[in-house]
Amino acid sequence: MIRPLRSLLLSGLALLAAPAQAMDLAVSGFGTLGYAISDKPYSYQRFIDEQGTFERDSLLAVQVDAALAPRWSATFQFKFAPDVDSDSRWAPRLSWGFLSWRPADDWLLRAGKLRIPLYLGAESMDVGASFDYARLPIEVYSIAPTLDFNGVSVTRSWDVRQGELSLDAYWGRTRTSIRQYARDGVPGFLAAGLNFEGIDVTARGLALTYRDGGDQYRIGVHKASSERTNGENWADRPVLVSPVPGVSYYSVLPGTGVPERRAMDMVIANAAADVGLGGQVRLGAEYAVRQLKDMDRGVNSQAGYLSLRRRTGNWTPYLYYAWLKSDRDMVDLYQTVNGTTVPAWVPQADLINLSQRATADGLQVFDQHTWALGTSYALTPSSKLKAEWARTRIGAGSSLVDAPAGSDVRFQSINVFSLSYSFVF
Repeated sequence: MIRPLRSLLLSGLALLAAPAQAMDLAVSGFGTLGYAISDKPYSYQRFIDEQGTFERDSLLAVQVDAALAPRWSATFQFKFAPDVDSDSRWAPRLSWGFLSWRPADDWLLRAGKLRIPLYLGAESMDVGASFDYARLPIEVYSIAPTLDFNGVSVTRSWDVRQGELSLDAYWGRTRTSIRQYARDGVPGFLAAGLNFEGIDVTARGLALTYRDGGDQYRIGVHKASSERTNGENWADRPVLVSPVPGVSYYSVLPGTGVPERRAMDMVIANAAADVGLGGQVRLGAEYAVRQLKDMDRGVNSQAGYLSLRRRTGNWTPYLYYAWLKSDRDMVDLYQTVNGTTVPAWVPQADLINLSQRATADGLQVFDQHTWALGTSYALTPSSKLKAEWARTRIGAGSSLVDAPAGSDVRFQSINVFSLSYSFVF
């Protein structure tokens, strides 16, 4: 541990040992009860299907802020929501837990479990009452391998004209899970259905944010290096193998010439803005591009959304368009692998053909866009009702959809209807 971080943590622990009456405690909380239903039998965004679900958007959280001493504070946030490594259970988890120190008014140092300052609404993305959409556009808000990290951040602020400019620098590590879905599986090699794999992520980056009244702008660059917790390497682009002359198929098995990497190094660059246009109309937009260094995986992609919303009394109707699309060569590779079959007379043809769909699923390809129309209604200054209809169009495929066994979801549309109640206290 570097010396400044060690000193910061030791000082913070000493302050935490002070008598409770010396602290100024503030307890708050927030939650959402949300229901969503689609017109398709398969799952979208983990939980949404034609049976309807409360699990996609519902959560409950409590936050404790403690003023420990002049220029020292601590924040803890506990959230109860669907588990990050299971679709069948809920679990409590520590969302935030950090010490803060302000050596001067324009400097802020924090250490502990923190939120990555990537998205425009990063710090409030779980607080449904803080935004008008039924949910933040998944096309953009799914691009990072982790939202939180255990480490340190430094913020420097400047007064600029009538606003404030701030620069965030952060570094840290975390252990999380990635969700993968195999339509059919491969008997003896891969089970069909859900699989959660543990990964260790090292994250670092810079984010520059300008705030002026209610307007906000952000640009940033972020790097995440992910390693599999089981110690195995990542398989890169699948390669063609030929079991018999004139017949070939794709493989990611070791020993077939597939490139491997110990770490998956991802770079994300983003830009975002939320500005008033006059007449109670606001424009929101976020754009991000992510690339893997020295790898040809399907997560190389671009994502963005553009929204308009207008406040009219307690009502705020909105419209947005969002997209998430993998690089063209990866979409082409996905389609090729997904459609590859070998004749029945080839030894183990059934297993080989199943492996082609499993290999395609493992590429993590995204090709979709969404139109959403909805409204929020402010019941009180601290609570909102929301309703939304969203239509998502799938192109070549999308790893945000659990495709049916023996099939795929190419060129299909998914209609999702959402109703939710969000509050803070």
